[in-house]
Amino acid sequence: MNGYLTTVTILGGLGLFLYGMRVLSESLQIATGDRLRNILRKATDNRIAGLLTGTSITGIIQSSSATTVMLVSFVNAGLIDLQQSLGIMLGANIGTTLTGWVVAVFGFKIKIISFALPAIALGFIFRFQKRENLKNWGEVLFGFGILFIGLNFMTGAVKELRGSEMVLNVLSTYKADTLLSTLVVILIGTLVTMGLQSSSATMAMTMTLAVNGLIDFPTSCALVLGENLGTTITAHLASIGASLNAKRCAMAHVIFNFFGIIWVLFLFKWLFIPMIDFIIPGDPFASDITIKSITIADHLAAFHTAFNVINALIFLPLLHFLTWITIKFVPKKNDNDGDETFHLKYISTPVLATPSINIDQARLEINRMAELIIKMFDKVMDVFMNPCKKLGAIVEEIQNKENTVDLLEKEISSFLVRVSQHNISQEQSHEISSMLHIVNELERIGDHCEILLKLIRRKYDSRLELSETAVNEILEISGKVREILELISNNISKSHVNILPKASVIEDRIDELRKEMRKGHIKRLNEGLCDVNSGLLFIDMLTSFEKIGDHSFNVAEGISGERIF
Repeated sequence: MNGYLTTVTILGGLGLFLYGMRVLSESLQIATGDRLRNILRKATDNRIAGLLTGTSITGIIQSSSATTVMLVSFVNAGLIDLQQSLGIMLGANIGTTLTGWVVAVFGFKIKIISFALPAIALGFIFRFQKRENLKNWGEVLFGFGILFIGLNFMTGAVKELRGSEMVLNVLSTYKADTLLSTLVVILIGTLVTMGLQSSSATMAMTMTLAVNGLIDFPTSCALVLGENLGTTITAHLASIGASLNAKRCAMAHVIFNFFGIIWVLFLFKWLFIPMIDFIIPGDPFASDITIKSITIADHLAAFHTAFNVINALIFLPLLHFLTWITIKFVPKKNDNDGDETFHLKYISTPVLATPSINIDQARLEINRMAELIIKMFDKVMDVFMNPCKKLGAIVEEIQNKENTVDLLEKEISSFLVRVSQHNISQEQSHEISSMLHIVNELERIGDHCEILLKLIRRKYDSRLELSETAVNEILEISGKVREILELISNNISKSHVNILPKASVIEDRIDELRKEMRKGHIKRLNEGLCDVNSGLLFIDMLTSFEKIGDHSFNVAEGISGERIF
């Protein structure tokens, strides 16, 4: 095999491995996403439970990056606090070592094609089944097969490199035989993992090079340490634009991996590597490549596991200290962190492979939107009740809130559309459709709040007066509107809560009040108790109140799951 073909085969095999890893991880997240989300959200202050939770979840979905991104999302959304996330993140570092064992046991000791192709065939058949769960597990098998076919291509091509003197000379330059060279190798492992955004892929490449005798055991271990640090880039990318605590969560991931590397460097040559060699059978230092290749992958997997387990056990009692040092690294810059600004607050990460997490994020943003609308409505009624005060600042605040609501409607809708383009279940598709319509209904409520503000300002500018009866009627119907707004706001972040009976009673009462008040107004008009211009203003205000009630009832239908949009 010539140099060009070898290079292409290695890169193609790596591409297949990465694609297979992505399909495997994403399909596992979809198949188990709701259960995993609930487990993570129920995380407690018990640090051992958090550690075990992070270990098991990452072991299941085969991606520490996915777990850490979920954690950043949850911390950003306020579902768990910073210290709770740290215990889970320590466990995620342990859970990700399972991938190394899978590759070591299945990738280099068994003829890969003998089970990779059947897995792809079976997965392909499952993908055409009607049951969504079978489809998801079919994707798991499909990704599993592609992953190992990619590994098979890489292994075959790397064997050809053993005869290349140039390759051997280059690799011998980066050999972890001194402290400085070990640091260089760790840096290489970090940069490669940051580029690939997959420690599993870098681990597979490291094992492939080691099994084929191109790098020795200490160098392989140094690369593994770099991979642990490099994988933290994913959480950092997820924290861009997120809350302060989400940024701290991502930084904590870097801190304990970095300090883990620091302490292991002092024990690297004289204790840690000999300890792994003592525990795991075989000789990874053998001069005979045949003897060496049989055992070195197991030694690497054991090194990876031992490092992360010991590192987790060191930091587990020190979570308070880790939280403190993380806060020092990412301090609060000013007193305005968390203020209401024109950007998404909870949707701060790319679309994740777990649709339930994406839906949770969008639901929290929608809840924020509903809370803004209630504030708008209260401010509008404040202006109505105090027409003589200087309320320019309040009027500007209402308009700013309306602009924010418009922005949220646009951004949440865009995010949900992107989520819907991924692999989602029919139930999730219905939920996303419902949420898109809820967002639209909320935006219309915001528009009617602005219309009410304009009517009130027209009343003030034109010096129009409403009768005492009309004012009391406005207050009565606005009270009912406030009641239905509060009902949907309190339940909008929940899933399938049946608020429809209560919403129906309130909305019917709003309609009845409008009809009664309209008749009363016509009677007052005929009796000459109010003028035409004031009467038209009164009717327009009643119409806006009724429209807010109608749109709120539509939102209640979506919350209750009674309406498929």
